[in-house]
Amino acid sequence: MNESGIKLTTYFDERARVRDGFLADALCDLYGRHQIHTSVLLRGVEGFGAHHPRQSDRLLSLSESLPAVSIAIDSRERVEEALPDVLRTATHGLVSLERAQLITGEDLGRSVLPPGPDRAVKLTLYGGRSVRSGGRSGYVEAIDVLRRCGVAGASVLLAVDGTLHGERRRARFFARNANVPLMLLAIGDPDSINSALPQVSALLDDAVATIERVQVCKSDGYVLAPPDPVPESDAAGLPILHKLMIHSEEQAKVGGHPLYRELVARLREAGAAGATVLKGVRGFYGGRPAVADRLVTVQRNVPVHVVVVDTPSRMAQWWPIIDQATGEAGLITSELVPASHAVRADRKPRLALARTPTTTDSAP
Repeated sequence: MNESGIKLTTYFDERARVRDGFLADALCDLYGRHQIHTSVLLRGVEGFGAHHPRQSDRLLSLSESLPAVSIAIDSRERVEEALPDVLRTATHGLVSLERAQLITGEDLGRSVLPPGPDRAVKLTLYGGRSVRSGGRSGYVEAIDVLRRCGVAGASVLLAVDGTLHGERRRARFFARNANVPLMLLAIGDPDSINSALPQVSALLDDAVATIERVQVCKSDGYVLAPPDPVPESDAAGLPILHKLMIHSEEQAKVGGHPLYRELVARLREAGAAGATVLKGVRGFYGGRPAVADRLVTVQRNVPVHVVVVDTPSRMAQWWPIIDQATGEAGLITSELVPASHAVRADRKPRLALARTPTTTDSAP
C-alpha cells in the first residue's frame, strides 16, 4: 500500500486524567477500538506547555508528570472517523494533523520518491523490535544502514504503547516487549531514503512507513537556510502552525549546560507556547559518530529531539533563540502543520487541512 494518509499527534501531560483513568491509556484504547493502522505512545523527559509549568525527569517533585506524545497514522477516512472521539477524550494539550505518505507491504521494497537532491524528506518507520541481524537488534543494524546510505540524521525511539496494523501492542514489566512498536526517524534527500527504505524496513517486524516533506535548516551548527516564511493561514482562512525539530545528543552543550535543557529554558522564558523533549536509544546526525544507550557507561549519551510547535509569526521570534543555542551542534528541520486543535470541550471537531506552500494536488 502506498497512499496519502494523515498523522494525528497529541501533546499532553502524561498524568492528565480523563474520567477514571489516564489520558494516555484512553487514547491508546481508542486507537485500538478504531483499529487505527499505526500508533505509538512516547514518554518525554522534559518540556512545558501553554497550561503547565516546566517538567523534567531531573526534578523529583515533577518527575511523575512528564510530557507525553501520542502519534496515530492512517488514511484520511479512518482518522476522520476517529477524530471526534479523540477530541472528546483529549481535554488537555494540543492535537495536530499533518499530511503523510503511508507505505506498507510490498511497496516498502520499492523506490517511492522521485529523485531530487535539493529537497529533503522525513522517513518515519514504525515496527516491532523482534527482528535481529547478525546477533544484534534489527534497529541497531538499521541505523548503520541509514548512515551508509547517506541520510543527514536518524534516531530510534522506543514506545511504551501503540498499535501496529490495527492490533494493540502494550509494553509490560518483566517482558522483552519485542512486539511493542518503536519509531525510527530519518532525515535525508529522496535518493538516500529510496536506497535505505527496502533495507531498513526488513529490519523491523511488521514495518509501516510514512514520508513527509521537511526543510533542513541547520546541520552541525551551520545554517543551510533559515526556515522558509510561513503564512498564518491559507486562502480559505484555515490556520497553519509551524513545527521545528532540533535533533541533537544528550551530551551536546551550550554555555556549559546540556543543549536541550538550555533550549527549553530559553524558549519558556521567551514565552513560547510549548516544547517537548524526546530521547532515543540510538542514532546520529551530520558527520558525528552514532550514539547509543548502554547499560554500563561512565557518561550516558543518546539522541535527543526537541519539538517546538507555534504560530508562524511567533516561531519567527523563537528562531534566533534556537539558532544561537545550536551554534555548534544540532540538526534542525522545519515542517508545516496544516491543522491543529488547542483542546477545548466546546469546539466542534472537524478535519479541515489548510493548503500549505508544500501541498501538492494529490495531497489529502
